[in-house]
Amino acid sequence: MAGSGKDHINVIERTIIDALRTGDYDTLTGTGTGSAWASGNGVDVTVYGQFPTTTEVNYPCIILEEVANGNEQQMMGRRLTDGTGTIAIGELYGVGFNVHVAVDRDSTITVNGEPYKERRLLNYLMLNCANILADCDFAVSTEIVERHYSGFREMGYNPELEVWAAVCSYIMIFKNVR
Repeated sequence: MAGSGKDHINVIERTIIDALRTGDYDTLTGTGTGSAWASGNGVDVTVYGQFPTTTEVNYPCIILEEVANGNEQQMMGRRLTDGTGTIAIGELYGVGFNVHVAVDRDSTITVNGEPYKERRLLNYLMLNCANILADCDFAVSTEIVERHYSGFREMGYNPELEVWAAVCSYIMIFKNVR
């Protein structure tokens, strides 16, 4: 069970940002991880932990926005136990994020020798973000109980900015031991 005094929300947020920056996710190929945009293949996807200013933004980009957190479920007598019978006071707590993906007209990523741009690149980033979020590993620092991924929505194009974008919601529920 995760220990008392942990900074679970920041641990979760940092782990997600780091996973999105490397582009790594688990595969069944026996190699352990696949990579959608690791720096070794010359791809640069910028990941922001908050919305950048319009003069600072680099495309293609992913923006992780925390939108909510709070108690998910209070336990009977406020007692939590782990598999060894250790008892602590706590609750299930949740944190929610919106994950924004955006590409501009100049954004391009070469996938299997073929350039992906505009809407095709947006689709590629959305699918790989979903893979990364599904496989994000929090090790033993935070005990994740549930994950809820909504899928991308609000996909669209802004002709004035020449930007394609989409957003998904991702909720994590974890044991908060006090």
